[in-house]
Amino acid sequence: MQILASEEYGGREPGTPGGRLTEQYLIDELGSYGFQPAAPGGGWRQNFGLVRYSPGPAVLSMQGPKARFSLSGEGLLLKYSAPRVRLEDRGAVFVGSAEGLEEGSLSGQIALVRPLAYQDFTNELRDAEPAVIVALFEDEESFAESKERMGKGRFDLVGGESSRQGILLVSPEKTREFTETIGKSLDEMTQLTQLYKGPYLVDEKAGLVADLQGENRETANIVGVLPGKVRGSGVVMLMSHWDHLGICRPDDPIDPLCNGAIDNASGVGMMLETARRVAVAGPLDRDLYVIGLTSEEMGLLGAQVLADDPPAPLLSVVAAFNMDSMAIAPRGSTISVVGGGLTPLDAGIREVAAALGRKVELDVDNEQFVQRQDGWIFLSRDVPTVVVSSWMGDKKRFDDFMATRYHKPSDEWRPDLELGGATEDIFLHVELLRYFGNEATYRLGG
Repeated sequence: MQILASEEYGGREPGTPGGRLTEQYLIDELGSYGFQPAAPGGGWRQNFGLVRYSPGPAVLSMQGPKARFSLSGEGLLLKYSAPRVRLEDRGAVFVGSAEGLEEGSLSGQIALVRPLAYQDFTNELRDAEPAVIVALFEDEESFAESKERMGKGRFDLVGGESSRQGILLVSPEKTREFTETIGKSLDEMTQLTQLYKGPYLVDEKAGLVADLQGENRETANIVGVLPGKVRGSGVVMLMSHWDHLGICRPDDPIDPLCNGAIDNASGVGMMLETARRVAVAGPLDRDLYVIGLTSEEMGLLGAQVLADDPPAPLLSVVAAFNMDSMAIAPRGSTISVVGGGLTPLDAGIREVAAALGRKVELDVDNEQFVQRQDGWIFLSRDVPTVVVSSWMGDKKRFDDFMATRYHKPSDEWRPDLELGGATEDIFLHVELLRYFGNEATYRLGG
């Protein structure tokens, strides 16, 4: 933890010198334990590209029977997941609420919204699949805040299909120009959506044009294997994301760096020590894959790449364990299972925990984290994957971490970090891998 969260590693942002240092650190450690390189295609690294497009200016036009005009300039700022945007002859619809919205109902169209209303039905609007969401602002402060939050854009996989629609921010000045030209205020269009109980068609031949600047990076998942003794008996996996945020506060002259000691140098450190202890004791019946995943903070991207091109068939994975933000609770804390009740692993986890004198508790609070960690990518593909951890065993400490250090420069190494629960969880995972990794204790479907 101390090494990976040091200034030298620069917050472990993928595609940076600190990210490459982290990749090599994982390779050196796993190699020294006796693991073999096992990335798809050979070697330790599963390389792939990332790209992001910085928000830039756009031109919004209407060419239909209701209006003929175009808006452009500094008052329009577009965030999109492609370098060139050429939308023509699209319906422009004003959406006042989630009422009347069905999945795919706005496919390919340009959705106009008031930002405050948009916050109330974000998921429904995205599920309606518009090509772009146009946020029409009425006050400068909200517009400025949204521009700042938009930042530089978010990285996606090169060649991947982003699930995120484009977002176009329109300044109050340009919003007034827009409403004056079409002859209807935002209030009037909102009333029409209420009258029609659904979106109001502003124009049927709208368009959007933009050219955005892209930034490319290379990163890698690190994959090692300890071959098992019984060929064809299946696979167990241990994984942890190695990446963090890097320079997260560029305007802070005192501490601009997010070191990510708990999130997730703790998970990586625990993964490596668990892997070392299993290797020292000798191989399991089943192959043990240990995987350092990249780009979790960018949207579970490394996990997506690995699931699309796994080092072993996903159907052969008997059990997979993810380690994320583990060093929070003290020794003796209750164990939580993220993904509990969703896999056939629960009984075995309880049996192993009981043998160690540990208590397992399935807390409904854990459900909020199921889709927020790399294990979800594999769980959603029917790979039995869980996070087994004491991280929430002390609710006060957990809430304090989330409120004061999560994704902040304050998540850094300190000699007084609480490592008691994390240390116990290493021994727990050693036993979990032995239990699920050997045929005598766990058979397929057992």
